[in-house]
Amino acid sequence: MNLLKSPLRRTSAIAAGALIGLAGVAAFAAPASAHHPVVDGVSSCVNDDGTWQVTWEVANSEYDLIGKVTDVVLTPTDSTITGIVAEASLPVAGHGTLEGVQTLPASAESASITVTAEWQREQLITSTRGAEHPVPKPTEKCHPTPNPSNSKPAPQPSTPSDEPSTPSDEPSTPSEEPSHPSPSGSASKPPAPTKEPEFVYDQDCDTLTVGITVPADWSKDIEVTFTPSTGEAKTVLGKRGETTSVEFPASKGLKVKATPKGYEDEAATVTYKQPANCDSSGGGAGDEPSLPLTGAAAGSIAAGAGVLLAAGVALFYVARRRKVKFTA
Repeated sequence: MNLLKSPLRRTSAIAAGALIGLAGVAAFAAPASAHHPVVDGVSSCVNDDGTWQVTWEVANSEYDLIGKVTDVVLTPTDSTITGIVAEASLPVAGHGTLEGVQTLPASAESASITVTAEWQREQLITSTRGAEHPVPKPTEKCHPTPNPSNSKPAPQPSTPSDEPSTPSDEPSTPSEEPSHPSPSGSASKPPAPTKEPEFVYDQDCDTLTVGITVPADWSKDIEVTFTPSTGEAKTVLGKRGETTSVEFPASKGLKVKATPKGYEDEAATVTYKQPANCDSSGGGAGDEPSLPLTGAAAGSIAAGAGVLLAAGVALFYVARRRKVKFTA
């Protein structure tokens, strides 16, 4: 009986030492998860009354799990924001972003936001991230959205009747209010377009794609010139009922200005922001990129894991000195 108990006791010590060390690595490495919101200010402009606004985008670091915003902190505190609010969902990476507009008083010199989000995997994961740099007060003026109802259709000639009109024996009595027929001869106005043209864009590690979507019921096709900060401009004709786009090679700091012909006041600028899943050379980093954990948190993890590993190794060697043997 004693010979059997002793080897088992020594074997248990070895297993416990190894288990403690491995459990320490797993437990302390768990916080190195890459879950976090990605906050980016994409544009800003000044209103006529001196107030100004910043358009923010919040992306999800995860490619397989939707996140949820739990808190948003604004700087300055007397600013407001729409779209990016608590309980809003963060789409999985590569499938869109959460967008919002922060409105600031004229006295504010810079703007920033901090977003807290959570993900539910085996356990609840929470992360807080802010903008990499505050957005300074811009000088560019905000432009109103064009109103399609202001566009006037071209006059249409009326179609003469095949039969001549027969004069009446009695003079006609004029109505109290004169009628105002439309150029087509009908008293009803043509319906206004249900949507307005809008610029669209997409980006990956290698290209920035920009374009324009023209509603099918818009009055005409729209010619747009896309002018990059580096390289040659490209001009496209946006067809009604279609999305027309062009691509530019991605580079750091690339900006593309979109100028629609006939609507020059509605020009917009798109700034390229390299996606989080790109490596340093600009290429993709795979479908499931991971982000290293650095700083004080990484040091604490390494220290804690090291202590538990050391304890496991010590138990291993103590047991080994006893020359463990199995006895039948």
